[in-house]
Amino acid sequence: MVKENNTSISICILRLSSIGDITHILPIISTLQKKYDNCDITWVIGKTEYQLVKQLDDINFIVIDKNKTIDSFLGMHFFSKKVRFDIVFHMQKSLRAKLAGNFIKGKINISFNDINTDRSHVIEHFFSFLDKINITSRVLDWKTDKILAKSTKFLDEINFIKSKSFVAINPFTSNRVNNYREWNYDNYLVISDYLKNKYSLNTVFLGKTNANKKLQLESNIKNKKNIISMINRTTLEQMLCILNICEFYIGPDSGSLHMANMLKIPVIGLYATSNPNRTGPYNNLQYTVNKYEEALKKFSNKTIANAKWGERVRDKNAMKLITSNDVKLMIKKVLSS
Repeated sequence: MVKENNTSISICILRLSSIGDITHILPIISTLQKKYDNCDITWVIGKTEYQLVKQLDDINFIVIDKNKTIDSFLGMHFFSKKVRFDIVFHMQKSLRAKLAGNFIKGKINISFNDINTDRSHVIEHFFSFLDKINITSRVLDWKTDKILAKSTKFLDEINFIKSKSFVAINPFTSNRVNNYREWNYDNYLVISDYLKNKYSLNTVFLGKTNANKKLQLESNIKNKKNIISMINRTTLEQMLCILNICEFYIGPDSGSLHMANMLKIPVIGLYATSNPNRTGPYNNLQYTVNKYEEALKKFSNKTIANAKWGERVRDKNAMKLITSNDVKLMIKKVLSS
């Protein structure tokens, strides 16, 4: 068993992706560091996701490049010959993560098979790993001060954004098969005009997407002075900088939504195909437009009670249940609070 007193301990966290889940790991690490005076933490992480947290010098990183998987695993093989951890948290179920986990040695090994994942937010699933070593406290610190500490140069470069009061929007989500989380792009233009005309707020579009989607959105905003596009123009760290100076955030379930949540700014999440009580902005759900239950009933003929926890609605029409008026009402709620 793990010693109860605040002594030194070595812990390895295996969580390669995604961006949203990477943000969820940060409070886990903050909690561990609060519990133990000398907590040596190693994080096995994906190359893309590492870009968000690379400034954290109180964590050791093993970076896995999915484009160079064999080389990454060879490096882990040599590393594992020298190091054995007190605890290893296997916090991912993917094949790549499972293969990486074969190289990590721990006196105590905890995986998803050992924890309770019933009807709670994903971040609570990760906290359940700590329950297994008798840590029941929660330190909800996303370490944003440290991540942003070296970003002043970038902020100086974006004075054209910094000088404006703006709302950040990322319309895009991942390109997974049958991933129907995106709202119609034209709706965001309606919302952007509403923000400007009603509240004198500009809009900054963020996110990373393919060339066709970028063109589809940007072709309609060329002559709009109230809109700035930073699509495909920022690193994750730079995106966090922009989010840090926005009034609030609007968008569907994506990594940048959870990055905005890290900063504790208001988040208007747009949810119809997934349950925000599981994957929404943690402790920041009061402004969520939640049409999940309605979509579940309409497109899957199910209710929250008889659907699997985390079940997605796989229908391209589900997000159409969210109207521009739904979002406008949430904007009003944010700005009147």
